[in-house]
Amino acid sequence: MKLLILASALSLASCAAVPPPPPQGPVGSMECGIIGSSDWAAWVNAMPGPNARPTLIVTGKVTVPTGGYRFQWRDMRVMESYPVQVAVELDAIPPAGGATEAVVTHDVRGQWPIDPPVGSLSVRCGDMVLTRIAPVETAH
Repeated sequence: MKLLILASALSLASCAAVPPPPPQGPVGSMECGIIGSSDWAAWVNAMPGPNARPTLIVTGKVTVPTGGYRFQWRDMRVMESYPVQVAVELDAIPPAGGATEAVVTHDVRGQWPIDPPVGSLSVRCGDMVLTRIAPVETAH
């Protein structure tokens, strides 16, 4: 009888659920955690003054699915043309631990030195184009 109970216990143990393998896919994919964006604006601040340097300024609002996101701008890319076409990348960095389960909207702002004029600006996050602004005005 003890042998039968032991055999049954071993049989049940072998039926324990095995977790599925992790999903396969490219590491560092070009996905973006941003689910919406609005109120984009861009301009070149070329106001005169001591030590003044023209600066491209970009502002907007981005919406993410949970709290705890951080945002980081990458370097600006300038395409050869006249006036220049500019592209900037916004990284949406998800929270590492727990986060509030609520849709959250954040104000974002970036700035880079540039010589005007700027013909257009594209803001990207992963494979997604958040906005394209053309023309980009210069404030003198």
